[in-house]
Amino acid sequence: MFLLHFLPDGFLELIINIIILAGAVCIIVSFLAGFISRTFFKWSTGLHPYKLVLQIVGLILLVAGAYFKGGYGVEEEWRAKVAALQAKVDAAAQQSQQANVQIQTKIVTKIKKIHDTKLVTQQVIKEVATEIDKECKVDADAITIINAAARGEKPKLNLTLPPLDVVPEGDNK
Repeated sequence: MFLLHFLPDGFLELIINIIILAGAVCIIVSFLAGFISRTFFKWSTGLHPYKLVLQIVGLILLVAGAYFKGGYGVEEEWRAKVAALQAKVDAAAQQSQQANVQIQTKIVTKIKKIHDTKLVTQQVIKEVATEIDKECKVDADAITIINAAARGEKPKLNLTLPPLDVVPEGDNK
């Protein structure tokens, strides 16, 4: 049955309509066979001996044509549903692609912010390292720096820091 997909739709519909038409013609001719042979061809038997055969063939063709016509209609409905769902999938894929771009932008921004905060924290620790290690006590500035780093914020101390373009030694990122 899958081989029918290789035929063009218009050709397949034409074949189905020809089968229905052939069945209808056979039935009509079989019912008129007796009338035509008695009225116009009195000297000939005509189609009268084939009347039953024409009726059976016509009925088979008519039923088969109606069956194929219904099956073809159902196939067309399914194809339309598949096309509609494919359009929805394509639209969802496009929206997904746009959402991925937005998410990627947010992630890059967040990573840059975290990296900048890390650099500032490292620079602040270097600036106040002597005060932190002076007496082996934890200085209030050290607690402020560590808490700010844990929250992902820049430390708020009154220090003059070098610009962020300077990468501290040992940080190869």
